[in-house]
Amino acid sequence: MKMNHRRFLGLLGLVVGAGIILTGCPKSASIVIFEDSALDAAVRDAIGKPFGFLTQEDCKELLALDARNMSITSLEGLENCTNLISLDLDTNNISDISPLSNLINLVYVNLDSNEITNIAPLAGLVNLDGLSLFDNQVGDISALVTNALNGGLGENDFVILDEDTLDEDALQDVELLEAAPPLGFGVNVILATGA
Repeated sequence: MKMNHRRFLGLLGLVVGAGIILTGCPKSASIVIFEDSALDAAVRDAIGKPFGFLTQEDCKELLALDARNMSITSLEGLENCTNLISLDLDTNNISDISPLSNLINLVYVNLDSNEITNIAPLAGLVNLDGLSLFDNQVGDISALVTNALNGGLGENDFVILDEDTLDEDALQDVELLEAAPPLGFGVNVILATGA
């Protein structure tokens, strides 16, 4: 027996409507939209919610996100994942990391092999213990010194940088980060090279 198109749409509307009535429709202010569909899929996979609206409460459940090699270009929406502790975005197409700026619970961040030039959003992540920025185009690392001055990066923490892209000021900042306290911060800085 064939169901006509109009009847099918009507039935589908009833099912969706019943679902909203039974589960409730989240307030639009609490709905989180991830601009990048690959990032959306990674978050949904990590919190075990493949369908339905993602809310701010859902995003707060996310403690660790492994989204390596997913062709992600935008981090918009990730700013709602305020309890995130570990973030691995290795090998994507990310250039703007500003959505990370208020994720102060982050302890470990891997941003290797992206298109990042500006790391200023990392300055306030005062719980960082480990950061990897290899294979980007980061020349200025003053944000990492600011981070250390704010009580973030310190003794026995580590940072991996691409030596080939650092400017002259950055090399001085590396010395400051590496120097033992009280003259520096005691950070283990690893200067990697692609050659």
